[in-house]
Amino acid sequence: MKTIYRILSCALLLTGCADRLEDIKPQQSLSEDVAFASYTNAEGVLIGCYDLMQDLHVFGSQPQFISDFITDNANFTGSFPSLQDFNNFSVQPANSTVDEVWRDGYQVILGANAIIANVPEIEDATDEEKAELIAGARYIRGMVYFLLANLYSQPYFVNNGENLSVPLYLEPFTGEVLNLPRNTLVEVYAQIESDLMFAEQNLPPSAEQGFASSYSATALLSRLYLYMEDWENAANSAELVISEGGFSLNSDLSFYNTVNDEIIFSIENNATDPQSDSDAETSSGSWDGYYTGRDQGGRGDGEFSPNLEALFAEEPDDIRGTFKVEDVNFNGNPAVYTLKYDNGNDNSSDYHAIRIAEVMLNRAEALVELNQSVDEEAISLVNDVRNRAGLTTLWTVVDFSNAEELLEAIYDQRRKELCFEGHRRMDLLRTGKPLRTVTPPSVAVENAGVGVMAGDPKAIWPIPQSQLNINPELEPNPL
Repeated sequence: MKTIYRILSCALLLTGCADRLEDIKPQQSLSEDVAFASYTNAEGVLIGCYDLMQDLHVFGSQPQFISDFITDNANFTGSFPSLQDFNNFSVQPANSTVDEVWRDGYQVILGANAIIANVPEIEDATDEEKAELIAGARYIRGMVYFLLANLYSQPYFVNNGENLSVPLYLEPFTGEVLNLPRNTLVEVYAQIESDLMFAEQNLPPSAEQGFASSYSATALLSRLYLYMEDWENAANSAELVISEGGFSLNSDLSFYNTVNDEIIFSIENNATDPQSDSDAETSSGSWDGYYTGRDQGGRGDGEFSPNLEALFAEEPDDIRGTFKVEDVNFNGNPAVYTLKYDNGNDNSSDYHAIRIAEVMLNRAEALVELNQSVDEEAISLVNDVRNRAGLTTLWTVVDFSNAEELLEAIYDQRRKELCFEGHRRMDLLRTGKPLRTVTPPSVAVENAGVGVMAGDPKAIWPIPQSQLNINPELEPNPL
């Protein structure tokens, strides 16, 4: 059923989907009149948009994988030329991954736009049902715009967000190609905030795993505000999720592929509906494919970096540092891999896009920044995360002489908790740290990425050449 909805959603997208529509048989395509003829049909389109988020180039692993291996978290040992360009910090606008992430991200956005525009006219749905469908679409649109904005534009604190980001397409495709200029990051983040606030107000407080709830929107708002350095709203949004959402830290690390109360929003995959990309389904790219060693059925492209292993070694009792396995990498050499994704044979591991541990760390960081002090509640929140990791020596206020020391400790906990989940690049950039401090052994270019910080052209992705060719309104990113 999800395959039907996926095709249906693709049929409603803009020109970016035209190349893929050539492969769809005429009887598989549906007009907007049919797609939105009933509440049930419209619900199917929304499910199709959720399914499109599984794509390799959206939340199916590739942007997130890159965001870890261009930092100090993972070593890339794979053979893909487009990914080697990222590893060597030599990415050009014609890079295929740069193009595919942009294209596939906008496919999801434009599917969401079709829902937002057409659902109000459905005759067999109540106002509440319509609002919930639109809220789901706006959550998806906000989440994908957040992904794209963070890849193709400098962090918010650079130039106070006035730097160029991505174009805001907010209307469905009507047959006329619309060439829009890039919006500023302030404008894009404002639209994301608006979408997530609508979702927060109109989605139900709970949802099946794989679908967004009101708390999914609130949790993502806490991350958005953290990136904006809006500490008060970041702290308040996180607190709402922590105190009222009903989420809790799982007792151990077995939560990665189970339905449990830690997960706020996840991208669902299984053996019959794996990460939705033809490459992903054959293990040439996926969460499992990249992060699982060759002996376990994966490619072995993304191994633990020595730097990350050294951080975990500072506290040997931290079970997060033992949640790994020795295997062989893409080149057949011994390497260490995370156990967060361990289904290399069928690519069925879920991607936990937002979980309560992150939200707790969001609030802890925001409280320290907001109060500029060694905040007791912040310490308590981090202690809860550390305690789940098996660390019984808990922090107290006397362990830190000032707010800066506590912030650095929180950054380390964030790294240990969220490694291999796609957070590291933005966490380094937004906190004013270099993406790399040493050249990884797998990098062919000496000092590639070493010292690259927010504001450096190499910290962000170039605008795809294919888009520059067809849209004269787009300005390229400096290289």
